[in-house]
Amino acid sequence: MLQRLLSKKQPHTLFDLLPKISQYSFIVTVLSSTLLLMPSAQAASCKIPKSYYKNVSCTSSSHYFLAIKDYGAPVALIDKKGKRAVDLLRYQKVGADKLSGGLLPVTRNNRVGYLNMQGREVVPAIYDILTESQGWARPVSNGRIVVKKDGSYGVINTANSTVVSFSAAIDDIDNYRNGVARMRKGRVTSWVDKNGNAVSDPNAKNDTQAVNQSSAASQSAPTRFTTLQSRQQDGKWGFVDDNDVIMITYSFDEVRPFSEGYAGVRIGEEWGFVNLGGELVIPFRFANSGVNANDSYQGKPSFVFTDGKAWIGNLKNGNKMCIDKEGAGVACD
Repeated sequence: MLQRLLSKKQPHTLFDLLPKISQYSFIVTVLSSTLLLMPSAQAASCKIPKSYYKNVSCTSSSHYFLAIKDYGAPVALIDKKGKRAVDLLRYQKVGADKLSGGLLPVTRNNRVGYLNMQGREVVPAIYDILTESQGWARPVSNGRIVVKKDGSYGVINTANSTVVSFSAAIDDIDNYRNGVARMRKGRVTSWVDKNGNAVSDPNAKNDTQAVNQSSAASQSAPTRFTTLQSRQQDGKWGFVDDNDVIMITYSFDEVRPFSEGYAGVRIGEEWGFVNLGGELVIPFRFANSGVNANDSYQGKPSFVFTDGKAWIGNLKNGNKMCIDKEGAGVACD
């Protein structure tokens, strides 16, 4: 795809192509995950196979690749031998960067469902498209999927059985980590396990501390997550609120301050972005080596949003590369 675009004489660099490419956000997602924005180890594992498909790009799985039409519509997932594994022609959108747990998020008739790698719609396309700040669908995490139905959050398993009942009282549910997920109802934060049962805060040292933290958060916070500050504990970074209640767990190697509702976070050699609810809204796919640590854009460091753009890399000609809040490539200036 990239070679075909570069063969045209008008644009000379990827930077020149970004405004045109950004018309198709998932194409940009795939392109950005296969070029200089990715660590070399992952880029090396993403070798596009030979096939009769014209436009093929990598996905979040090293075993599958996305074939699309010239105008961006999905065609199929193909395997390492270049053969079709999953037919995607009846879907309007696919979450190639959210392929997880053997399931691929798709949209059909503006509804979200999930396909397995045999092409069967194991989770029917009956769920709502999520908000823009969260992405239109969630990946499978710990065998569970956070979805919305009729405007209410809930959790299902990969067989489409309800784990956490849908409720309009639920403001948000995080993706599962280590078998638990954080759930918010108004100013009250609670935790649920994979069976939907209430559990204590896994970040608290004991149940008493968890109760005290939940009480402090519900009684003292004037609004939901108005301010989060970065904190370090045992060599890892996370975020706390004004009352020092842990709101985003200590799990990152490096973080940036929140700006415009997003914070850049790094695990290993890759950066991504979380929102104020602690959800990974832009996946880890931007190489730490792709920026100059001492440089800045518009007076702010890399991986910080300013006027809807965040600087995430440099081209050899000195131009900066930026993304918007959808994770799509845009010109920085």
